[in-house]
Amino acid sequence: MSDRINSPDGRRSSSRSPAGLILLGTVHSDPKGFSRTSTFLEQHRPDLILVEISAFALKFRKEHSSELRKIFLENLRTISRKLKIEFSRASKHVQITAILRQIRIPFEYSASAAYAKRTGADLIGVDYSDFSRRWIETWQGMISAENIELLLELESGAPPVSSLYAHAAERISGGPSRPETQPADAPRWQEREKQMAHEITCGLERFNPVRPLYIGGWWHLSCGTSIKTVRELLGIGASSCRLLDRGPIMKTRGIEHNQ
Repeated sequence: MSDRINSPDGRRSSSRSPAGLILLGTVHSDPKGFSRTSTFLEQHRPDLILVEISAFALKFRKEHSSELRKIFLENLRTISRKLKIEFSRASKHVQITAILRQIRIPFEYSASAAYAKRTGADLIGVDYSDFSRRWIETWQGMISAENIELLLELESGAPPVSSLYAHAAERISGGPSRPETQPADAPRWQEREKQMAHEITCGLERFNPVRPLYIGGWWHLSCGTSIKTVRELLGIGASSCRLLDRGPIMKTRGIEHNQ
Protein backbone atom coordinates (compact mmCIF):
# COMPACT_ATOMS: atom_id res chain seq x y z
CA MET A 1 0.00 0.00 0.00
CA SER A 2 1.44 3.38 -0.99
CA ASP A 3 1.52 6.26 1.47
CA ARG A 4 -0.64 9.31 1.06
CA ILE A 5 0.91 11.57 -1.56
CA ASN A 6 0.95 15.32 -1.03
CA SER A 7 1.09 17.63 -4.01
CA PRO A 8 3.48 20.63 -3.78
CA ASP A 9 0.58 22.88 -2.75
CA GLY A 10 -0.37 20.56 0.11
CA ARG A 11 -3.32 18.74 -1.45
CA ARG A 12 -3.51 15.08 -0.51
CA SER A 13 -4.56 12.04 -2.45
CA SER A 14 -5.76 8.88 -0.80
CA SER A 15 -3.44 6.06 0.23
CA ARG A 16 -5.02 3.66 -2.25
CA SER A 17 -2.42 1.39 -3.88
CA PRO A 18 -2.13 1.87 -7.67
CA ALA A 19 -3.18 -1.75 -8.28
CA GLY A 20 -2.72 -2.89 -11.86
CA LEU A 21 -0.95 0.29 -12.95
CA ILE A 22 1.70 -0.29 -15.61
CA LEU A 23 4.45 2.30 -16.09
CA LEU A 24 5.70 2.56 -19.69
CA GLY A 25 9.03 4.36 -20.05
CA THR A 26 10.07 6.04 -23.27
CA VAL A 27 13.09 7.75 -24.78
CA HIS A 28 11.70 11.09 -25.94
CA SER A 29 14.03 11.14 -28.95
CA ASP A 30 12.91 7.72 -30.20
CA PRO A 31 12.25 8.18 -33.95
CA LYS A 32 9.92 5.17 -33.84
CA GLY A 33 8.15 6.46 -30.75
CA PHE A 34 4.73 7.12 -32.26
CA SER A 35 4.45 3.74 -34.00
CA ARG A 36 5.86 1.86 -31.01
CA THR A 37 3.45 3.58 -28.64
CA SER A 38 0.51 2.87 -30.96
CA THR A 39 1.48 -0.80 -31.14
CA PHE A 40 1.85 -1.08 -27.36
CA LEU A 41 -1.54 0.51 -26.79
CA GLU A 42 -3.24 -1.90 -29.20
CA GLN A 43 -1.60 -4.84 -27.46
CA HIS A 44 -2.14 -3.70 -23.86
CA ARG A 45 -5.62 -2.17 -24.41
CA PRO A 46 -5.64 0.27 -21.45
CA ASP A 47 -8.91 1.89 -20.40
CA LEU A 48 -7.11 4.85 -18.76
CA ILE A 49 -3.91 6.44 -20.11
CA LEU A 50 -1.96 8.89 -17.99
CA VAL A 51 0.61 10.75 -20.10
CA GLU A 52 3.56 12.85 -18.96
CA ILE A 53 2.41 16.30 -20.04
CA SER A 54 0.98 19.16 -18.00
CA ALA A 55 -2.24 20.98 -18.80
CA PHE A 56 -0.24 24.17 -19.38
CA ALA A 57 2.31 22.52 -21.70
CA LEU A 58 -0.38 20.82 -23.78
CA LYS A 59 -2.45 24.00 -24.17
CA PHE A 60 0.65 26.05 -25.01
CA ARG A 61 1.81 23.63 -27.70
CA LYS A 62 -1.66 23.41 -29.25
CA GLU A 63 -1.87 27.20 -29.48
CA HIS A 64 1.72 28.17 -30.31
CA SER A 65 3.74 25.25 -31.71
CA SER A 66 3.07 26.14 -35.36
CA GLU A 67 4.12 29.76 -34.84
CA LEU A 68 7.24 28.77 -32.88
CA ARG A 69 8.22 26.23 -35.53
CA LYS A 70 7.88 28.87 -38.26
CA ILE A 71 10.05 31.37 -36.37
CA PHE A 72 12.62 28.71 -35.57
CA LEU A 73 12.93 27.53 -39.17
CA GLU A 74 13.21 31.11 -40.44
CA ASN A 75 16.06 31.71 -37.99
CA LEU A 76 17.64 28.43 -39.03
CA ARG A 77 17.60 29.48 -42.71
CA THR A 78 19.20 32.83 -41.82
CA ILE A 79 22.01 31.21 -39.83
CA SER A 80 22.50 28.45 -42.40
CA ARG A 81 23.17 31.12 -45.03
CA LYS A 82 25.48 33.00 -42.68
CA LEU A 83 27.53 29.89 -41.89
CA LYS A 84 27.34 28.65 -45.49
CA ILE A 85 25.69 25.38 -44.44
CA GLU A 86 23.03 23.75 -46.59
CA PHE A 87 19.64 24.12 -44.91
CA SER A 88 18.86 20.42 -45.37
CA ARG A 89 22.07 19.52 -43.55
CA ALA A 90 21.51 22.07 -40.78
CA SER A 91 17.96 20.85 -40.19
CA LYS A 92 19.30 17.35 -39.49
CA HIS A 93 21.75 18.50 -36.81
CA VAL A 94 20.97 16.60 -33.61
CA GLN A 95 20.52 19.82 -31.59
CA ILE A 96 18.13 21.23 -34.20
CA THR A 97 15.98 18.10 -34.36
CA ALA A 98 15.86 18.09 -30.55
CA ILE A 99 14.38 21.61 -30.52
CA LEU A 100 11.83 20.76 -33.19
CA ARG A 101 10.80 17.75 -31.12
CA GLN A 102 10.56 19.88 -27.98
CA ILE A 103 8.22 22.36 -29.65
CA ARG A 104 5.67 19.88 -30.97
CA ILE A 105 3.20 17.77 -28.99
CA PRO A 106 5.09 14.67 -27.74
CA PHE A 107 4.54 11.40 -29.58
CA GLU A 108 3.45 9.81 -26.29
CA TYR A 109 0.42 12.10 -26.15
CA SER A 110 -0.33 12.10 -29.89
CA ALA A 111 -0.39 8.30 -30.09
CA SER A 112 -2.45 8.06 -26.89
CA ALA A 113 -4.96 10.64 -28.13
CA ALA A 114 -5.46 8.74 -31.38
CA TYR A 115 -5.98 5.49 -29.46
CA ALA A 116 -8.38 7.11 -26.98
CA LYS A 117 -10.44 8.66 -29.78
CA ARG A 118 -10.70 5.32 -31.53
CA THR A 119 -11.48 3.15 -28.48
CA GLY A 120 -13.16 5.49 -26.00
CA ALA A 121 -10.41 5.05 -23.41
CA ASP A 122 -9.91 7.89 -20.94
CA LEU A 123 -6.83 10.08 -21.39
CA ILE A 124 -5.36 12.63 -18.99
CA GLY A 125 -2.11 14.54 -18.78
CA VAL A 126 -0.14 14.27 -15.54
CA ASP A 127 2.64 16.76 -14.91
CA TYR A 128 3.36 19.97 -13.01
CA SER A 129 2.13 23.05 -14.89
CA ASP A 130 4.25 25.42 -12.80
CA PHE A 131 7.37 23.44 -13.77
CA SER A 132 6.33 23.47 -17.44
CA ARG A 133 5.65 27.20 -17.37
CA ARG A 134 9.15 27.97 -16.06
CA TRP A 135 10.72 25.71 -18.70
CA ILE A 136 8.69 27.12 -21.59
CA GLU A 137 9.68 30.65 -20.56
CA THR A 138 13.18 29.78 -21.86
CA TRP A 139 11.96 28.83 -25.34
CA GLN A 140 12.31 32.27 -26.91
CA GLY A 141 16.03 32.06 -26.27
CA MET A 142 16.10 28.45 -27.40
CA ILE A 143 14.70 29.24 -30.87
CA SER A 144 16.68 32.46 -31.33
CA ALA A 145 19.14 32.94 -34.19
CA GLU A 146 21.95 33.47 -31.68
CA ASN A 147 21.31 30.11 -30.03
CA ILE A 148 20.97 28.33 -33.37
CA GLU A 149 24.37 29.65 -34.45
CA LEU A 150 25.96 28.31 -31.27
CA LEU A 151 24.30 24.92 -31.71
CA LEU A 152 25.33 24.51 -35.36
CA GLU A 153 28.96 25.02 -34.35
CA LEU A 154 28.74 21.93 -32.10
CA GLU A 155 29.41 18.41 -33.27
CA SER A 156 26.23 16.68 -34.42
CA GLY A 157 26.25 13.33 -32.69
CA ALA A 158 24.13 11.42 -30.24
CA PRO A 159 24.18 7.88 -28.83
CA PRO A 160 21.87 5.43 -30.61
CA VAL A 161 18.40 5.15 -29.14
CA SER A 162 19.00 1.44 -28.47
CA SER A 163 21.82 2.32 -26.05
CA LEU A 164 19.58 4.85 -24.29
CA TYR A 165 16.95 2.16 -23.75
CA ALA A 166 19.64 -0.24 -22.50
CA HIS A 167 20.81 2.36 -19.98
CA ALA A 168 17.20 2.96 -18.96
CA ALA A 169 16.71 -0.77 -18.35
CA GLU A 170 19.68 -0.79 -15.98
CA ARG A 171 18.40 2.21 -14.06
CA ILE A 172 14.88 0.85 -13.77
CA SER A 173 16.03 -2.58 -12.61
CA GLY A 174 18.30 -1.06 -9.98
CA GLY A 175 21.45 -2.28 -11.70
CA PRO A 176 24.77 -0.43 -12.04
CA SER A 177 24.46 3.09 -13.39
CA ARG A 178 26.65 6.00 -14.32
CA PRO A 179 27.47 8.50 -11.57
CA GLU A 180 24.46 10.69 -10.94
CA THR A 181 24.59 14.38 -11.75
CA GLN A 182 22.12 16.12 -9.48
CA PRO A 183 20.25 18.98 -11.20
CA ALA A 184 20.98 22.44 -9.83
CA ASP A 185 17.25 22.91 -9.14
CA ALA A 186 16.74 19.52 -7.47
CA PRO A 187 14.00 20.80 -5.11
CA ARG A 188 11.97 21.93 -8.13
CA TRP A 189 12.41 18.52 -9.77
CA GLN A 190 11.28 16.83 -6.56
CA GLU A 191 8.17 19.03 -6.51
CA ARG A 192 7.47 17.92 -10.06
CA GLU A 193 7.69 14.23 -9.16
CA LYS A 194 5.36 14.70 -6.21
CA GLN A 195 2.82 16.54 -8.37
CA MET A 196 2.93 13.85 -11.05
CA ALA A 197 2.44 11.08 -8.48
CA HIS A 198 -0.42 13.05 -6.92
CA GLU A 199 -2.16 13.52 -10.28
CA ILE A 200 -1.73 9.86 -11.19
CA THR A 201 -3.31 8.79 -7.90
CA CYS A 202 -6.17 11.26 -8.33
CA GLY A 203 -6.73 9.98 -11.88
CA LEU A 204 -6.98 6.40 -10.62
CA GLU A 205 -9.47 7.45 -7.96
CA ARG A 206 -11.57 9.42 -10.44
CA PHE A 207 -11.82 6.84 -13.23
CA ASN A 208 -11.41 3.56 -11.29
CA PRO A 209 -9.86 1.82 -14.34
CA VAL A 210 -9.29 -1.89 -14.86
CA ARG A 211 -6.17 -1.53 -17.04
CA PRO A 212 -4.49 1.81 -16.24
CA LEU A 213 -1.29 2.81 -18.03
CA TYR A 214 1.20 5.61 -17.41
CA ILE A 215 3.40 6.73 -20.34
CA GLY A 216 6.36 9.04 -19.87
CA GLY A 217 10.11 9.46 -19.95
CA TRP A 218 11.98 6.47 -18.56
CA TRP A 219 13.74 8.50 -15.84
CA HIS A 220 10.48 8.73 -13.88
CA LEU A 221 10.62 4.92 -13.60
CA SER A 222 14.16 4.80 -12.22
CA CYS A 223 15.12 4.42 -8.60
CA GLY A 224 18.00 5.07 -6.23
CA THR A 225 18.69 8.72 -7.11
CA SER A 226 18.69 11.71 -4.76
CA ILE A 227 15.24 12.59 -6.12
CA LYS A 228 12.36 10.25 -5.33
CA THR A 229 10.77 9.47 -8.66
CA VAL A 230 7.13 8.90 -9.57
CA ARG A 231 7.68 5.16 -9.40
CA GLU A 232 9.19 5.33 -5.91
CA LEU A 233 6.51 7.70 -4.64
CA LEU A 234 3.81 5.31 -5.90
CA GLY A 235 5.60 2.26 -4.51
CA ILE A 236 5.65 0.37 -7.81
CA GLY A 237 8.06 -2.51 -8.41
CA ALA A 238 10.15 -3.25 -11.49
CA SER A 239 7.76 -6.03 -12.54
CA SER A 240 5.14 -3.36 -13.34
CA CYS A 241 7.56 -1.31 -15.45
CA ARG A 242 7.95 -1.54 -19.21
CA LEU A 243 10.19 0.10 -21.77
CA LEU A 244 8.82 1.03 -25.16
CA ASP A 245 11.38 -0.98 -27.12
CA ARG A 246 10.97 -4.21 -25.11
CA GLY A 247 8.80 -6.20 -22.74
CA PRO A 248 8.69 -6.17 -18.93
CA ILE A 249 11.85 -5.17 -17.05
CA MET A 250 13.07 -8.28 -15.27
CA LYS A 251 16.14 -8.62 -13.07
CA THR A 252 17.86 -11.99 -12.98
CA ARG A 253 21.30 -12.14 -11.35
CA GLY A 254 21.83 -8.53 -12.31
CA ILE A 255 21.25 -9.15 -16.03
CA GLU A 256 18.43 -7.54 -17.95
CA HIS A 257 16.45 -9.57 -20.44
CA ASN A 258 13.22 -9.28 -22.37
CA GLN A 259 10.18 -11.35 -21.60
